[in-house]
Amino acid sequence: MRHISKHLHPSYWRGLGGLLLGGAFLLSLLLFIGCNKDQGETERNTSLTVDGRINKFIVEGVNTYYLWEAETDWEQYEKNEAYAAFEDHYSLFDLLIYRDDKWSALTEDIDDLENQFAGVSTTFGYALAFYYHPFKNNDEVVAIILYTSSDSPAAQAGLKRGDVILAMDGDKITAANYMRLYYARTIQLQCGAPDFEDRTITPLPELYNLTAVEMYENPINSDTIIIIDDHKIGYLCYTGYQMQSEGELLQLFSQFKSAGVTDFVLDLRYNPGGYSRTAQLLSSILAPASALSNKSVYLEHHYNKLYTEFLEKNGYELNERFIDTITVNGKKTDMLSFNIDLDRLYVLTGNRSASASEATMVGLEPYLSLIQIGDTTSGKYCGGVLLKPEDIYEAKNKPYYTDFANWGMYIMIYRFANIKGIESFSGGLVPTILAMENAFDLKPFGHADDPLLGRALAHIMGVSYVESRSSKVALPLTALPVPRRPSDGLLIAPLPVLPPR
Repeated sequence: MRHISKHLHPSYWRGLGGLLLGGAFLLSLLLFIGCNKDQGETERNTSLTVDGRINKFIVEGVNTYYLWEAETDWEQYEKNEAYAAFEDHYSLFDLLIYRDDKWSALTEDIDDLENQFAGVSTTFGYALAFYYHPFKNNDEVVAIILYTSSDSPAAQAGLKRGDVILAMDGDKITAANYMRLYYARTIQLQCGAPDFEDRTITPLPELYNLTAVEMYENPINSDTIIIIDDHKIGYLCYTGYQMQSEGELLQLFSQFKSAGVTDFVLDLRYNPGGYSRTAQLLSSILAPASALSNKSVYLEHHYNKLYTEFLEKNGYELNERFIDTITVNGKKTDMLSFNIDLDRLYVLTGNRSASASEATMVGLEPYLSLIQIGDTTSGKYCGGVLLKPEDIYEAKNKPYYTDFANWGMYIMIYRFANIKGIESFSGGLVPTILAMENAFDLKPFGHADDPLLGRALAHIMGVSYVESRSSKVALPLTALPVPRRPSDGLLIAPLPVLPPR
């Protein structure tokens, strides 16, 4: 389903992915369309009911900007009778969306959605993986903490990466109730200690009482410098491309550069994406300095025929480029001061690595030796735009859309590629070196015994990787679906104006 409903939990929805355009783009979009909109059209359609005007907004938005707009027969939808005919807005939206589009969505609570795109949500502050209980043949489930966010309820309670959650609110976790670990406002957790010889997970006595809070989750989860012989290896675990993290990223890489790092490992295994500007900033820090000085093409954008013709005719740039300056927190910054001029980059990935993470890898790959270690990525290759009624109908016409001003749609409008033409990787990016985590033996981020980081360190040193001995053997596990937040799988990027239809 592509629906985003305010009646669902405000922090998580399943199945939302892809990429988003916003910010300065929406402002320029409003100004351009407002100057070109036929005022009479708005006046003529005031006879429509609120539901009819919502349907008209949906049809016009998709018809104007959608990447796959050529796949729809628009004549049957672009008339007042059609706007009035659909009582279910979500069903209409689904009819307009291309069958292979897994990411476009409709929402009736755009304000809450935008807040979450900015990295703020009501949360316990942990990321989880779910598996059927490895030692029982029923529907019991265990949850394993992949990481906690700093200063979150989970972190403050003492929960940490690798903890095995065995029970909640005094109940067993099952396939029918495990979503409560994300959806609940308050929860009591009990962890367990696996015994692989006895094939049991023994409940531990401590109970953790958590209350969800609205918070910004800092995506800079862990960083360190690992020194081995004459190698100074920078390591960053980054869990989301949030613009709020840009200042801290610059400070961090200033320290990496001052320390003289010779190699770098970027851990994106749990990074579902975010703002393209932040991905562009991080990629410009990691790229060879010559890519910045030459303002080389970082990513190509491919749009529908109408938009491509419009951009080319009006002299707009269709591509993203590496940047040598950027304004962060109101201060213009020379990116070369933070660039660490790599000719080789190690990226740790998993099946949760998506969109902006994949864009970073795709964009950098032509300019340096990129060694991907871990699992195949998610395969989010499309970029979208978040549209509100005010973007279509101009702010001064607010009386026309006041009754549905908080509706919005998130629709795909482009796919990205690098200068080698790599694009539409729907099956994900395949690792150079396959490496899997042991769910019951997760090492702290930056730990040399982590099988992903360990392989990167071995490759840097030119030696064979030796698996660490552990009493916690790998088990055949059956995973359950993970709830996805609206902010998962995004590449939020401003672009020039779009043409009205």
